[in-house]
Amino acid sequence: MIDIQNMKLAECEALSHWIDPRYGFLSPGKFIPALEANREVYTVDCHALEGYGQDAEFLREKEKEIFPISFNISRTDLEACDIYQKIEDTVARYGLSRDQVHIEITESALNDSS
Repeated sequence: MIDIQNMKLAECEALSHWIDPRYGFLSPGKFIPALEANREVYTVDCHALEGYGQDAEFLREKEKEIFPISFNISRTDLEACDIYQKIEDTVARYGLSRDQVHIEITESALNDSS
C-alpha cells in the first residue's frame, strides 16, 4: 500500500500463490477452496506470517525499515486452530509489535454455508 500523501510504501500485503511443477502458476482461487474444505488453509496463513517474521528479523539486523503487513484469515482458520494464539506466538517470537500485523477477515468467514 502506498501512502498517497508522501508517495512512499506504507504497508505490504501477504498474498499466497502456488507454483506447481506440473500445473504451473495457480491462483489462490484454485487452491484455497480445497484447503478450506479440508480445514488446512490456516497452515498457509501461518506460513505467510512466519515468513514475515523472518523477513522482519532480517531487516531489523540490517537496520532497515520494517513495514506492516496485512494478511487474510478465513472462517476455517477460526475453526481449525487457535489462530489468535498462533498469531500472538509468532508476533512474540519475532519481536513484532501488534501494529505491524494487520489481519483481514475474508468474505468466506462471514459466509455460514458450511
